[in-house]
Amino acid sequence: MKKLQKTSTDIIPTGYLWTGLILLFLFSVLPFIYMIGSSFSSQLELNEGHLFPHHPTLINYQQLFSNSGPYVSELRAAMGNSLEVSILTTVISLIFGCFAAYAFARIRFPFRMTGLFAILSMQVLPSVSIVVPLYMLFRTGFSIPIPFTNLSFQLTGPLLDTPWALIIAYCSGTIPYVVWMVTGYFSVVPKELEESAYVDGCGRLGTMFRIILPLSIPGLAATFIFSVLNNFDEFMFANAFTTTYNSKTIPIFIAELVGKHSLPWGLMTAAGVVATIPFVILSMICYRWIVTGVTAGAVKG
Repeated sequence: MKKLQKTSTDIIPTGYLWTGLILLFLFSVLPFIYMIGSSFSSQLELNEGHLFPHHPTLINYQQLFSNSGPYVSELRAAMGNSLEVSILTTVISLIFGCFAAYAFARIRFPFRMTGLFAILSMQVLPSVSIVVPLYMLFRTGFSIPIPFTNLSFQLTGPLLDTPWALIIAYCSGTIPYVVWMVTGYFSVVPKELEESAYVDGCGRLGTMFRIILPLSIPGLAATFIFSVLNNFDEFMFANAFTTTYNSKTIPIFIAELVGKHSLPWGLMTAAGVVATIPFVILSMICYRWIVTGVTAGAVKG
């Protein structure tokens, strides 16, 4: 007798499914719609509490991009710093993370799973716990003390208010994330392909670069995009380690639009829309890779 397969509506009543969809829409999509609508509203309408503009206007974008205004150069610098920091952090994390992930996925050694969970525990630590130690390191720069002397070899100068302070700080959280994610993607590549490469004369590194990495491109692309997104809008480290627009990022630029006697919601939401556009376009272009990459790592961890 053929067994009937239950659908989702047989398990959960239709009413609950629609309630869940409506709540998901309210909590995830509606804030973005409100942000876009507010960016086209005048300050008067926002002060009156209108959720959507009754008389749409471009005045917020005109103020933001006016060559004679105070914002355009700062916005351009903040966007450039955010892109530079987030992309460099992700590239460095992927380089180091891929080697570590390959070792965890393919090489059997003592305490392998313990090490993997130790890396995961670094990911779940609150970022606030390392702000003060990193600030002290960046204030004086990295140095190596020479034993039995009072001397030290100075590797770098002070790093505060430079993009490298943010890159190093972000790598402390991004590398564990990359290792954890990429280990899952490497684990699903069939070992028979590696064994065939060994027969053809490839070593460990040759197999990794010619077999594992090309077959894991969807997973690497998804990890790259999520890492860039997480680093692009990070606020706490950027607020602690930057003071001028030589290194300030876009979240700090938006936060500093708040004046002592004014609260320009329209201008802030317009800057938020501008900061969102590049990643909406990137997500639409890489949509296929994101979906494939997210599901690929779920087979084996």
